[in-house]
Amino acid sequence: MNKNYENFKQAVAALSQPVILLAGSRKVPVNQQEKLVRLSTFLANEFPKAIFRSGNADGSDALFAQGINAVAPERLQLVVPTPGHRKAHRNPDNMVFPLNNVSASSENVLANLTNAATPENQRIIDKRHEVPQLMSKARYLLRDTLMVHGDQGIGLAPAIAGIFFTSGDPMSGGTGHTIRVCRNHKVPDFLVQDWWRWVDAGN
Repeated sequence: MNKNYENFKQAVAALSQPVILLAGSRKVPVNQQEKLVRLSTFLANEFPKAIFRSGNADGSDALFAQGINAVAPERLQLVVPTPGHRKAHRNPDNMVFPLNNVSASSENVLANLTNAATPENQRIIDKRHEVPQLMSKARYLLRDTLMVHGDQGIGLAPAIAGIFFTSGDPMSGGTGHTIRVCRNHKVPDFLVQDWWRWVDAGN
């Protein structure tokens, strides 16, 4: 897929209510933080019918959310591992979808998709209910999968595109897992080198 801005714009504009995932690393260099806010502000203005989705984490998620909240906080979905996750950092108009609202059968689907994307974490997922120490990390992995896959039971549509910021290896950690879930679901992912100039050049 050609990942310039015009191709992204056409894909988003073709849908009545596209869901765009905005996520990434928790560590964002100070001199790059403004760019994330500018991008999400630009996208919220450019696509007034779009819904934006993030994980409410510190760093990239918070910066992307800042831009959306400045334009249309009611169009930002926060998919969170627990109901109280960073509650103080949410805008009251954001839509919040805790992982524990997902049914047991849907969680099993998410577990299988998580294992398919990042097999090295299979023990964490498969043993999460047996080993309490594993549950915390499992929730984050399942949350990341849910952000992409969605869940009809809680009214969460699948994402149609994912925009990511990473300052290191994009395929490492939770961000890398989320990118792999996108690719497994044929959801286009846009990394820093794809979108960095969109705000300035529109391509």
